[in-house]
Amino acid sequence: MAYSSAWNDPQRDNENFFFALEPDLDARAGMVDRLDRLLRERGLTGRPVKFCNLHAALCAAGRAERLREPLPQALQRAAESVRGAAIGVEFDRIASLRLGGSQHVLALRASPESQSVLRFLRLAVAGAQYAQGLYLPGASRFDAHVSLCHTSQPLAGEAVLEPVRWHAQEFVLIRSVPGRGVHEVIGRWPLRAS
Repeated sequence: MAYSSAWNDPQRDNENFFFALEPDLDARAGMVDRLDRLLRERGLTGRPVKFCNLHAALCAAGRAERLREPLPQALQRAAESVRGAAIGVEFDRIASLRLGGSQHVLALRASPESQSVLRFLRLAVAGAQYAQGLYLPGASRFDAHVSLCHTSQPLAGEAVLEPVRWHAQEFVLIRSVPGRGVHEVIGRWPLRAS
């Protein structure tokens, strides 16, 4: 995979890079439907995440400690070395996660079984980054979720709901610009056992 020279653009220093799973269209539609129902039932309001930006984050780009090449190439090499089979994932609860101050995000949380599977994949991606000179502190701490809606009204407890499921056959690298809602998939890698 080739990367454009835009990666080296000094104007792009405020970007974040992270690895994630993208839900298929049916799963995204299911997420929106469940969120809409919850907001109506609980009388909550908020700013939903764009349909095209819905994702289950695996891990951020690690902190450069002994990087021998530009970050984009290191992330590419790390992703290419990850081996794992396609996985079925299930998200079956909505909870509030605090962002700071009075801001919260309503998020779908993975079922316990999916948490375990996704934690394993996260550790594989973090380990692959480490081999490229990128360190991800706290890689074993993980709460797999999909952010659905930003709100100042936290949800009391968790809401159990009809599960949202999809079969993840690849993972992606996303470039995001904080505060602008820009998510760009800049790489895709299949989940296939070695």
